[in-house]
Amino acid sequence: MKNKFEKEETNSLLNPVDWFNFYGSFVSIFENIKDCNIKSEIEVCMYNPKNPDSKDLNEPTFVLKNGLVECKKINDYDIPKGQKLSKFMLLSAVKFKGDYFSAMSYVSYQLQKNDIPYIRVGVDYFKVIKKKDRYGSEAEILKAWKKDEIKQDHSKQLLSYIFKFDDFCLIPDNTNYQPVNNNCYNLYSKFMHESFQSDVKINDIPNTMEVLNHIFGEQMMLGLQYLKVLFEYPKQILPVLVLVSTERETGKTTFLNWISMIFGNNSVLISPDELTHSFNSSYATKNIVMVDETIIEKSTSVEKLKSLATAKSISVQQKFVSSYSIPFYGKVIICTNKEKDFMKIDEEEIRFWIRKIKPITGQKNTNIESDLYNEIPKFLKYLESMPDVDFSHSRMVFTADQIKTNSLQSVKEESKSSIRKDIEYLIDDVFYNNNDLNEFQATPKDIKDAWFSKNSNISISYIAKVLREEMKLQPEKNQRYNKFGENELNKQIGTPYKFIRNVQKLDSQIVNKIDDVYPF
Repeated sequence: MKNKFEKEETNSLLNPVDWFNFYGSFVSIFENIKDCNIKSEIEVCMYNPKNPDSKDLNEPTFVLKNGLVECKKINDYDIPKGQKLSKFMLLSAVKFKGDYFSAMSYVSYQLQKNDIPYIRVGVDYFKVIKKKDRYGSEAEILKAWKKDEIKQDHSKQLLSYIFKFDDFCLIPDNTNYQPVNNNCYNLYSKFMHESFQSDVKINDIPNTMEVLNHIFGEQMMLGLQYLKVLFEYPKQILPVLVLVSTERETGKTTFLNWISMIFGNNSVLISPDELTHSFNSSYATKNIVMVDETIIEKSTSVEKLKSLATAKSISVQQKFVSSYSIPFYGKVIICTNKEKDFMKIDEEEIRFWIRKIKPITGQKNTNIESDLYNEIPKFLKYLESMPDVDFSHSRMVFTADQIKTNSLQSVKEESKSSIRKDIEYLIDDVFYNNNDLNEFQATPKDIKDAWFSKNSNISISYIAKVLREEMKLQPEKNQRYNKFGENELNKQIGTPYKFIRNVQKLDSQIVNKIDDVYPF
């Protein structure tokens, strides 16, 4: 029995009922039936179950004439004498005891050689469902299916023809797709688009370039390289792309929809809560995981999102299906209207590329998504014609300096704990009030006594932990020191921390404010 994995074309576009009535063999209906005499291509003789007689095998029970079958005598199938019926109706009655759906399956999958829409992976059954999106592109999705339901819908005979795989695999490839590898079913979907054949220039994709310029701005070349990697190197790790803006109608959602248009079923839009669900099959097999209008408050979600950015494998948890492990190649894109506090990002974090998106000005293109969809083949050709991407600088393609933005720094500043912010503010205040002071020393006890003496919730040990773990400072050796740079006569003994004036900090804060207004 052939199936889609053996690349055989279907032999008809007719539905199974019409196909069998037109092309089905009348005598084939009675193959392997005992006490049956196929008298000719249009006559079949069978015993009368109420009055068996050897002569019955010479008298026609069913006769084919002018495309219809006439019943000539009493039979085992409860078809009245004199009844006229189609060949398919007779097939259903004789071979499948009146089971219309089983007869349809038999004709479709065994006679017409149509694709069987089921597969078995290990001991689990799935149905391969084809769905079209709103733009007309067709994608296949895999849905768990019960063995008993398959037998009920198509008869148990179909089970023997269902293609069987040993396991799942995930091999992302948008240009040289392989549905099966070493008898493992590839969960990566076939790329839906084909590149334009002729050369493409920027003027040939005006809508696409306008959107990309709006999203990536001064980092336009990095944005194009990012998309080239998504298309040509789907296995490659990339930084988490975050588009932030407090304003509405900035084009962030349009960008996500455009990514979905290009990558189809290999991309998915999820909510932050789905990151902490027990079942992760909604995104575990996807190459692009998108989260829209995000506020990620739960620490478990934050850590899960960070780990996804560099994870090499994932255990797929799906309802009614045995868990299995596959490689993970997901790239994460986040859109949020929280510019500074959508999640906590550590100061050393290098996995995030955060861009602030401005509102769209001027006359809006109400057909922008359709225009973007129509330009996809040419845009793919444009990506192919770009210079090769240099992967030697970073395992995530781009270095920390390349994707560093003021928005990223703002999120990192906002992610600091409240006590760290207070301590840093008070440290700056010491320097601002003493222009001649370039450094000073103080122990956690000094800081507690001077700045938090009335706050019982802040202990000396907590201050030490913040200095050591958050601010990455190390205490000096036990010594005599002047706390907060006070008079030499007031020296104390202890293991102080040293704080150095940051002469560029005030200037950088001013520059950040200017860049927020004029982001060139």
